[in-house]
Amino acid sequence: MFESKPKHSYIDLFEGIIIGGSLAAAATFIFGTKKGKELQKKLVNQYKKLGRTSKTMKDKFEKLIELHAAKKVKRAIKAKVKKVKAKVKK
Repeated sequence: MFESKPKHSYIDLFEGIIIGGSLAAAATFIFGTKKGKELQKKLVNQYKKLGRTSKTMKDKFEKLIELHAAKKVKRAIKAKVKKVKAKVKK
């Protein structure tokens, strides 16, 4: 009825050790060495630059949306005016 599965295999353990060791080595490099500190500064600067770029793009996109909405309103008003003019002529 129930199949028993092995709880853990040596492959899973080995993968965990490799992944954990790699993450620990990367963290040690970034936070512990002089080159790591330089890399950390570069990453922070790139992150800040990306944040500014994202905000600029967001602002531009919002302006485009507003412009598009204004154009839709303008078209709708023109259509209404055209209908009113046609009724007035009759």
